[in-house]
Amino acid sequence: MEKKKSSGFDRTVTVILVLICLLLVGATVYKMYSPEEEVERAVQVTNEDVVINVSATAAEKDTFIQTTRFQGEVTTDDDNISVLPETSGTLKSVQVKRGDSVSAGDVVAYVDPSRPGSQYEMSPVTAKVSGTVLSIDATAGSSVSASTPIITVMPEKALYVSTLIPERYISTLSIGLEGSVTSIAYPDRSYPVEISYMAPILNTTNRTLPVELSFTGEHDGILEGMYVSIDLVTEEIEDALIVPSSAIGSYAGDSVVYVVEDGKAVRTVVETGSSNSTEVVILSGIEEGDVVVTAGNVSDGTSVSIV
Repeated sequence: MEKKKSSGFDRTVTVILVLICLLLVGATVYKMYSPEEEVERAVQVTNEDVVINVSATAAEKDTFIQTTRFQGEVTTDDDNISVLPETSGTLKSVQVKRGDSVSAGDVVAYVDPSRPGSQYEMSPVTAKVSGTVLSIDATAGSSVSASTPIITVMPEKALYVSTLIPERYISTLSIGLEGSVTSIAYPDRSYPVEISYMAPILNTTNRTLPVELSFTGEHDGILEGMYVSIDLVTEEIEDALIVPSSAIGSYAGDSVVYVVEDGKAVRTVVETGSSNSTEVVILSGIEEGDVVVTAGNVSDGTSVSIV
């Protein structure tokens, strides 16, 4: 009797063990061939085949130009001129009004030099310089003398731009150095200028050098007293290897570019030099003609297509 009970127990244990084994095998098989694993493997395969569209350009040798912006004021050395009569008498008439243009020799007024009981020919008052009438300083009927201003004329002036250049830029300056100016009044206009004067002594108070720039072309709209922005060339490197600023990235503390080789982006460490708002000088790491990625989310080894 005891033997039969023992035999039945053994069979039950055996069945349970077999069932456990079958469950373990089933779980393993399910894990190996589950939909999640299939999706993951599919993604891995797909990722290996992804091609990223990028913008790219070839590194080229060209003249690199760095400009620096300074602030200045439009001014002139000429003073306004008062027009005086040549004789005393009564101012009979003024022939011009404020804002008129006059030329040297133009008659601007007449003075009656006669005295009671006498009759003299009218004495003309003439402009001594060409320019614009700024003000009428005497009225018809008033008594005037040879020292009485009749009108004030602003001569046709040679405008220039006055500025102060910080000491660190002095080595980049020279007479004739070209640049351009813009004003807040005409932000879309650029006026060509060049350095015409450099002070021989540095201002030791603010460590700046007084500099003057002359206009070299049309400067319609520019008025004396205007504040302007000055863009001067402060660095020029000939035959420099240049890439767009957008091509430069960083990796592990190094400056890098991604060079396109055989349809893939290859991360390349570069040494950079001077830069401006759009370009960077490359000192080493790539050569002229190497095609570098300028736009596109890539990493080392990414398959790319240049668009």
